[in-house]
Amino acid sequence: LRSALLLTVAACHLGLVVAGGLDVCPWEWGAVGRALTYYSAISGAGGGYSFYAPTVRSAPHAAFTIVDREGRRVVDTLQTGVTREADLRMQDLIDVVHHRRTDDALRRRLAASWAAEMFARHPEAELVLVDVGHSRMPAMAALRAGAAPGWRSEFRARVARSPVAGARP
Repeated sequence: LRSALLLTVAACHLGLVVAGGLDVCPWEWGAVGRALTYYSAISGAGGGYSFYAPTVRSAPHAAFTIVDREGRRVVDTLQTGVTREADLRMQDLIDVVHHRRTDDALRRRLAASWAAEMFARHPEAELVLVDVGHSRMPAMAALRAGAAPGWRSEFRARVARSPVAGARP
């Protein structure tokens, strides 16, 4: 009985590994699917294993273009470099925005929050352009032929500074 139980657990784990490799998410299968998704995330079974694939995508990145009243542009990021843990938390938020199951309302709220941080860092800013995406690396043969890496935007937002009551233009 014990051997059969261990074999069943191992087979289920292996099934989740295969599902992760095929990018199948059991979340929508009801309560059991959500439990399997949590288990997959905690155990690592749900990883995409894309590091074995020839077309590995880079991690998502968020870029912020800050525009002042004269139209000058500066690019900034959320990463502070203060601590590795803080930068990992920021990367987790970027991953949330980048994830295909994230709803647009949450994306807009995070973009507004990030823009508020950029307005605080850059008091002269009038506008913040949020761009979340990833680098597109061509195949090695294309690189050798002269192809250049590109950028693919997954989410963009334009956030203008709200007028302050009593402020003069």
